[in-house]
Amino acid sequence: MVKEASCLADKVDAEILALPFFEDERPLRGASGLVDWRMNGALSRLILQGAVSGLEGESLLMSTDGRISAPRLLLFGLGDSKIFDGKRFQGLLSQFVKTVARLKFTRLAIAIPGSSLFSMGKVGDVVKKEFEKAGMPDDTEIIIIG
Repeated sequence: MVKEASCLADKVDAEILALPFFEDERPLRGASGLVDWRMNGALSRLILQGAVSGLEGESLLMSTDGRISAPRLLLFGLGDSKIFDGKRFQGLLSQFVKTVARLKFTRLAIAIPGSSLFSMGKVGDVVKKEFEKAGMPDDTEIIIIG
């Protein structure tokens, strides 16, 4: 089941929060910036240490140490923000869903960057289709944060 959430990324009730971010946005913005702030700059420190950079397809699973509602965070690199569009998003979403499917969570939230570029209804349909292609169980709850 796919549903939109009106809550902020730091308050969403999910087992894991998938947080995409760009390699050329510093400081982090949007949901990534909010979560970084709530986690006392933990994401910025990872970037400064070179553990993640936001390169396209890069991913990192980490604990949130109780600083936000979701206990786990999956960082996912989107590459250069200047070339990010709907077509690129769909390709990256497919790769991202394959990563999430291997983790076997049943209640997950995804922050969608640049949501002004897409209709959220269309994003929901694309997300649902990609999760079905990855073989996710029907009872998987996917919360979209736009």
